[in-house]
Amino acid sequence: MLRRTLLAVLLVFIAAAQARALNLTVQLFPLTGEVRFLNTSGSAVPFAYYSIASTSTVLNSNSSFWSSITDNYDASGTGFIDSLEDWTKLSTVSTQLTEGVLTGAGGSLPAFRSLSLGRILTPGQYPFADLSFDIREPNSTPIAAATQFAVAGDYNAGGGVGPADYDLWRQTFGSTTNLAADGNLNGIVDAADYVVWRDNLGKALPTGSGSGSGLRVGGIVPEPSTAALLLSAGFAVLTARGRARRSGHRAARSCSVRP
Repeated sequence: MLRRTLLAVLLVFIAAAQARALNLTVQLFPLTGEVRFLNTSGSAVPFAYYSIASTSTVLNSNSSFWSSITDNYDASGTGFIDSLEDWTKLSTVSTQLTEGVLTGAGGSLPAFRSLSLGRILTPGQYPFADLSFDIREPNSTPIAAATQFAVAGDYNAGGGVGPADYDLWRQTFGSTTNLAADGNLNGIVDAADYVVWRDNLGKALPTGSGSGSGLRVGGIVPEPSTAALLLSAGFAVLTARGRARRSGHRAARSCSVRP
């Protein structure tokens, strides 16, 4: 009887954990080198840290290519990801781009929305065989990252840009929930998304670039003894710095009180 009870409790715990498991789709654009985070769920996905790593693909940290949250989408920018706090870049080397938030509850990617991180991959390096992603919730729990190769203007994810994508744009025009045809990522299917389709008409994924082809993800890269430790350490540093900063502020206020 006790064994059955424990088993039932365990199954409930597993079901609850699976129900709350968060995931994002990472879209890779081989023709341009763009990387996007896509939230396909009806709820916002909170996150406070991410790292993109590769031992061979040259990652570009120049602000002209990397549309970082730190420079664009935090409290000092548009606030799209985090409207309350500023983010910090932890790593800007050609093998690893990492950023996160030092204080506060972290940011989130709204329901059905996409976040473009810019053209940070070197085009022609396809299929990005050693590219990996580590995305963390504010409590440091990993967020599952499914991968998908994509082409701008390919709204039906068919692998190329053609009449079917135009039909999808026309059918969903004005929508703020069905955003498959939101080519400029502004949260609504509008006339600007037709321009994205028109400018990419006829383009297609490289041969053999099925979704996930040749790609490994999940925060583990070759030589995990080095790279994976750096990823975990990066988030630990963020958390520790945030606590130290808050403690320092409290101490400073205490010392400034006059008798």
